[in-house]
Amino acid sequence: MKNKNRPARKPAARKSPRDAPALAGNPRLAAFLALKEPGRDRSPEESLARHGLLLSPRDLALATAMVYEVLRHRAYLNWLLKSRLSAGRTEAEVALVLELGLAQLLYFDRLGEHAAVSETVALAKAVIPGRHGLVNAVLRGLLRDRAGGLAWPPRPPVSGDSARDLALAHSYPPWLVRRLVGQLGPEESAALLAAGNRPTPPTLRINPTRISREELKARLPFPSEETPLSPWGLAAAGFAGRPLDWPGYAEGFFAIQDEASQLIGLLSGPLPPGAAVLDACAGLGGKALHLAALNPRATITARDRDPAKLELLEREISRLGLNNLRTESADLLESRPVAEKFDLVLVDAPCSGLGVIRRRPDLKWNKNEDDLSRLAELQLSLLEKAAGLVKAGGRLIYGVCSFSREEGPEAAEKFLAGQPDFAPLETESWPEKLRPWLSPAGHLTLWPHRQHCDGFFWAVFVRRSRP
Repeated sequence: MKNKNRPARKPAARKSPRDAPALAGNPRLAAFLALKEPGRDRSPEESLARHGLLLSPRDLALATAMVYEVLRHRAYLNWLLKSRLSAGRTEAEVALVLELGLAQLLYFDRLGEHAAVSETVALAKAVIPGRHGLVNAVLRGLLRDRAGGLAWPPRPPVSGDSARDLALAHSYPPWLVRRLVGQLGPEESAALLAAGNRPTPPTLRINPTRISREELKARLPFPSEETPLSPWGLAAAGFAGRPLDWPGYAEGFFAIQDEASQLIGLLSGPLPPGAAVLDACAGLGGKALHLAALNPRATITARDRDPAKLELLEREISRLGLNNLRTESADLLESRPVAEKFDLVLVDAPCSGLGVIRRRPDLKWNKNEDDLSRLAELQLSLLEKAAGLVKAGGRLIYGVCSFSREEGPEAAEKFLAGQPDFAPLETESWPEKLRPWLSPAGHLTLWPHRQHCDGFFWAVFVRRSRP
């Protein structure tokens, strides 16, 4: 007989992932928590650093790989889930656990099917109590289908709309794929999308004040290949742990910098002793560091409005042993006109980052078409402001890690239309190895599937000498 005076029992509180001691230090829990966080203002690395504190280096590498594979293939994984779950059963956390499980089955052969399923079910028990049976059923059902001879991996149906089909097959937002198909056509777009989903080992840039490329290559504990466009780069042939742990890092022998970004060392041209150089939107200052190492008798100034980034840059200046590079906290758009002029001004502008999706797959899902037009307006404003800081006869270099028309060619054309004192650098003055890739307008766009580096746009303008 029930006791009517007994207080009603409260429903059991839903467990939080943090209440699951059995999963402490578990790479799948770290991956789940990192993916659960809003990603627009936090990179995957930042989220993993926060949630992977208890992980060993090996487990952190596994958690990182899981996060990146889910982000690379999220649209396809969502399609696969919807094809196997009835409507109304895909709560966000259930879907996220299933995405992690499916990614392990599809893209992690080395884990083994048993570990992929059992460990994902264990995660489900901790973070979505009562739903682990569903997770187990979906994952094992997929394996039964494969054993029964069905296509592996499962293929989405073909709609006949090439952009829509490519977006689903390669897991990109449809708006971006439609733009690419209009620009490159379906076949080349497919090559670009595939390149953007390919895990990419880091690229090193030597510090020429301390070591040669040949010497560094001989010191590295893993194979590497010389970059074809940059004479300072070494592309790692595979993943080999953290750069902090590599021989020569503490000695300042190298920095991590993609080949497309390293080309600033070619585009700047030979700088005379005493030349004044400004990196007007320095960020973490990779390009300023490169220019300082190549031009020890020039004075390099790196400006940015973010003190935290400048603090990190100061550490790199010290590690690389550069005494000709100084930092300044300033916002280019808000700075007052000054009499100081520079032989070279670099505007490495804030951009959509579409060209670095192969390294930051989260950017696929954190950008939209409105971002492109908004950023293009900002980029043009930065260029116009920077123009007043260039000496007569000096160079203004514009770069963005994007291949969108708005941020690249259109921004450059709008700048020139409003700046009669500036002209594009003549083709003959470009480095010879880059000339085959120049557009008729004299700009350089690099593509991951063509040059095997990050997507990047470069334009070089020269300020005419007044009579």
